[in-house]
Amino acid sequence: MTNLEQAVKDLQDNLIVISELERRQSELLRIHSERLVLIEAESAEYRLRTDKHFEHITTNLEEITDKLNRLIGYVSGERPSPPPSN
Repeated sequence: MTNLEQAVKDLQDNLIVISELERRQSELLRIHSERLVLIEAESAEYRLRTDKHFEHITTNLEEITDKLNRLIGYVSGERPSPPPSN
């Protein structure tokens, strides 16, 4: 085998290796992309649940604050104000 033939064979071998590496890399990118989509969907669901819980906690705190304020007013002898209507 001449130097030229050996160089051609080496180039062909290198091209085969490069194409296999690109194929593997493309597969990994596809898998990572799918995982990212799944993570984003889970994150959006988590955000919705968190927002609902936060709203519930905020409502409870407002009710507790209102009741405490009325209790403080009652104990201090003030006439309790009627509860706000929502």
